[in-house]
Amino acid sequence: MKKFVKYCIIVAIAVVTVIFSLDIQNLDKHNVADTADEFNAAAYARDIWENKMPGAIGDAPALISLTKTLAADPETAFNNYGRKLGISKTYYFIAYGEGVIKSVNEENIVIVIKGGTQIRLATDFIFGNTVRDGSGIVDIDDFVNMTDFNNVSIELNNIVKEEIVPQLDELAQPGMMVDFAGTFAVGEEDVDVRNIRIVPVSVKLTNGE
Repeated sequence: MKKFVKYCIIVAIAVVTVIFSLDIQNLDKHNVADTADEFNAAAYARDIWENKMPGAIGDAPALISLTKTLAADPETAFNNYGRKLGISKTYYFIAYGEGVIKSVNEENIVIVIKGGTQIRLATDFIFGNTVRDGSGIVDIDDFVNMTDFNNVSIELNNIVKEEIVPQLDELAQPGMMVDFAGTFAVGEEDVDVRNIRIVPVSVKLTNGE
């Protein structure tokens, strides 16, 4: 009988020890914590747009100089000003410029910059990674998965579409002057600086006075 009682006591102690060693959590609280830790691409994009994009614009080369370098010595332009991911053969750039609006079209605004070079400021079909990669304000090493990295592109494009493009749509007219900064892509095997399509990240329109 004493052995039985001793055995029961040992079993009871073991059960209590196991119970107190368990980390019992409320499922609802756990789900809330998971949700709180989810990456917010919109908030991230807004933060870097406001805090990093101005610096990227300030450090950008003049478009007229960059296009001349691209035409004469693409390798130098790629190495000094371009950005690309991995083994991609597409380089992304950011540059600033000024010029006169030649025409306002459904998908873009045609601008003639100094020297007679013609470029297009995109006002539609703004998608892809041109803003993200051209600006250089997003570091892929900061991300643990490609989904979050790509979602940042979407949100940066949304900012352009919601805050930059409307200025052009509402105010741009032929003959007006425009100061701009923007990003664009150039293929390594197809360097053509004629009529470059630029996604604007900053614009200022004046009547030329």
